[in-house]
Amino acid sequence: MSQSFMDNLKNELKKAVSQHYRTLMERYPEEDFYGYSLYTSDDVSSIGPVSNRVSSLKTVISDPMYVYYRYSPDEWSDWDDLGLFDQVNRMIKAYCEEMDDDFGKFREDVLRQALQTLIELEVEGLFGVKDDQRFLILWLSGSADPIMDAAARALNTQKAYEKFASEFS
Repeated sequence: MSQSFMDNLKNELKKAVSQHYRTLMERYPEEDFYGYSLYTSDDVSSIGPVSNRVSSLKTVISDPMYVYYRYSPDEWSDWDDLGLFDQVNRMIKAYCEEMDDDFGKFREDVLRQALQTLIELEVEGLFGVKDDQRFLILWLSGSADPIMDAAARALNTQKAYEKFASEFS
């Protein structure tokens, strides 16, 4: 697999996430907006964002399902990628169509690049102050891939990670 492809993918992901997140922060009150995820499936055929707001949670804190709904991007409400991930997904599709590499390695590299992108943007301050209310993750729908746990641990406070882990680890 070409390192230049992975570098280009990371650059496009970084650009898309940055623009998308900033747009959401302009659209919603900061105190309401808490969750952001890069979202894909086990086949990594596409990557997109999903986010959530406290006002969109389908349950209340006292409900036993609260942690599930708060930390599961499958249940979040804001799915519009605003067309900002089109280039990322064109790149992935084109690479998959001509891929002669091992799919497992491709999958691992794409997921690693997605996580690295989120970590770099976190370090650069895009996501604001890391506190117990905010939650970031790389999520693979219908998967138990360990990269999700690694992402939750790397991108969140210990308390937020522990809440997530109580439901998903």
